[in-house]
Amino acid sequence: MDDYNGTTLYVKDLALGLMRRGVGVEVFTLRLGKVSRELDDAGIVVTTKLKKLCKPDLIHGHHNIVARLVLKRFKSTPCILWIHDRMSSLDIPLFNKNIIQYAAVDYNCSERYIEDYSISSDDIKVLYNWVNLERFERKKSLGTTLNRALVFSNYANNHNYLKLIKQACDKKGVSLQVIGKGVGKEHPKPEQLIGDFDLVFGKAKAAIESMAIGCGVIVCDFTGLAGMVKPENFDYYRKYNFGMKLMTRPTTVEGLCEELDKYSASDSQVVCDRIRRDADLEKSIDRLINLYQDVVLRYEWGIRNKYFANFGHTILIWKKTFRIWLSIWLELNHSKIYKVVKG
Repeated sequence: MDDYNGTTLYVKDLALGLMRRGVGVEVFTLRLGKVSRELDDAGIVVTTKLKKLCKPDLIHGHHNIVARLVLKRFKSTPCILWIHDRMSSLDIPLFNKNIIQYAAVDYNCSERYIEDYSISSDDIKVLYNWVNLERFERKKSLGTTLNRALVFSNYANNHNYLKLIKQACDKKGVSLQVIGKGVGKEHPKPEQLIGDFDLVFGKAKAAIESMAIGCGVIVCDFTGLAGMVKPENFDYYRKYNFGMKLMTRPTTVEGLCEELDKYSASDSQVVCDRIRRDADLEKSIDRLINLYQDVVLRYEWGIRNKYFANFGHTILIWKKTFRIWLSIWLELNHSKIYKVVKG
C-alpha cells in the first residue's frame, strides 16, 4: 500500500466503501506508504503485522504472497482470491481448501485461471473494475474539437511509447501533458486534473476514470495500442478491462494519429453515460457484499476448495516471487543495501 497503482487504489476504494456500509475492515500488506496512510487517516487499520489483525469473517485476497500468509494465520476463515493481472507472478493462484471463490476483474484474468491452471469457469466470478462517481464527476462541458490530451499512466516515460504519443500529438496540433510514476509526476487526486483535457491516453482503471469524467480515451500502454473507446466497441473493451488483451497493435505515430482522428465529443458523451451506469462503485460494492455473504454461507455448509496444489505449483510460486520477497525483505531490514541494489 505504498504507491498509487491499480491494486492499491482498488483496495482503498473497497475498504472505504465497506466502512461506509458499516462493515468492519482491516488491511494486511507487506509495504506501508502513501495509500496506507490515507486509509489510516480514515480510521481503517492497515498493518504489516498479522498478529494485530482481528479474526475476520471473510478474506478478500489479492496477490499470492500476501494471501498465503493470511490464509495460514486464519485457518478457519473462507477466502475469495482475486486476479488483477494476466501476467503478474503475484497473481499465480493459490490452491487452499478455504479459497471458496476465485474472482477476476475481467475475462482476460478469468482466462488465466482456466487456461493456465485448469480452474473451471463455474468456479470463477468476473466482477469488473469500478469508478467512484463522487470523486470522478462528469465535467460540465465537452469541447467539440480535440485540443488538449493527457497521458495518465505509471508506465509512460521518455524511453518508451510516450515519445511516440508526443510525436503524434505534435503532428495533430494537440497539446499534451503527462502524469504518472514513470515521469515522476504522481498525482494523488487525478480527478482534479483530468477534466481539463479532451482526451486521455491510458488503460484499465485510468481509462475508466477518464471516461467517467467525459474524456475521449485511447487505450494504449507499453504493451501496444488498442484504440479509441467508442460506443460500438465499448462492451468488448469493457469485457477485457480496457487493458492488455486489447493492445494487440504496435504503437506507431501513424496508428496514434488515426486514433486521434476518431475523436468525437458526442461519442465521448455516450461512453461517459455507459461507464457511469455500468461501473458505479456503490453498485459494485452491493454485488461484492452479496458475494461475500454467499461465500460465507457456502463455507458454513461445508463447501471447500476442490483444487489441490502439487509440489510443482508450489515451487513455481516461490520461484516466480522470490525476487519480490527478497526486495521487500531488504527494504524493510537492510535499507542501505536495498538502495544500492535498486540503484
